[in-house]
Amino acid sequence: MDMKNLNLTVDELKILAENGQRDFIYGVGYYYENGIRTAVDYKEAVHWYEKAAKKEHVEAAMHLALLYVQGKGVEKDDKKAFFYMNQAAKSGNMNAQYNMGRCYEEGIGTKPDISKAFDWYKKAAAQGDFRAMCCMGAHFLSGEVLPYEPAKAFQLFEKAANANIPAAQYNLSVLYRYGEGVEKDIEKADFWRMKAAQNGFRLAIDELEHPEKADADKERE
Repeated sequence: MDMKNLNLTVDELKILAENGQRDFIYGVGYYYENGIRTAVDYKEAVHWYEKAAKKEHVEAAMHLALLYVQGKGVEKDDKKAFFYMNQAAKSGNMNAQYNMGRCYEEGIGTKPDISKAFDWYKKAAAQGDFRAMCCMGAHFLSGEVLPYEPAKAFQLFEKAANANIPAAQYNLSVLYRYGEGVEKDIEKADFWRMKAAQNGFRLAIDELEHPEKADADKERE
C-alpha cells in the first residue's frame, strides 16, 4: 500500500487503524514521520511503528530501527535498532538486509562481524541492491575475510557504477587505473572518476581538484 498516495487525513487513517489492520497502523506512523497532512512528530511515529511492528509489519520495523539509530522521537538505542532491523531483514526486506550488513560491519547494536555483514550484503545484492554490491566488491578487494579477487570486485562495481552508485564509480576507476581485475585503461579510469565526482564522491573530487596527486600515482604504476 502506497501511503504517499492515500487521500486521507491522519485522523481518518487512525479510524481505519482502529480495526487492527497493520498497513493502516503503519500508515499513521508514516504520516507522522514524514509530516503528511500533519506536523512531523517522531514520537508519535515511533508509537505507531511499534504497534505495527508487533504485528510483524516489515516496513514499520525498518523505519522504527532507523529512528532508534538516529534517536528521533525516542532515546537512541542501537540494540533496539538492530532488533527491529533484523526483524525486517529476516522477512526479506532488501533495504533492511543491506542495513543489517552495515550493522555487522560497523558494530551497530551488535559485535562487528565481517563474515555476517557479507552474508547480508549478498542477500540484498541478490534482490538487486547496488549499494550491497558495492560493499561486497570492497571486501573482495580487501582480502581480509574473503580471498583477494579483484575480478569479482570489478563485476560488482561495474553493475553498481552503471546504477549510478558514486562509491562504485570511484572504485571502478581505481581498478581501471591499476589494471586490477580488468585490463588497464586510463581513459575509462578517468571517465568513471569524473562520474563519481559529478555525483559528489569526495575522493574523486579531491583527485580532480589536486591533479598532482593523480600524476604521482601514475608515476608509481
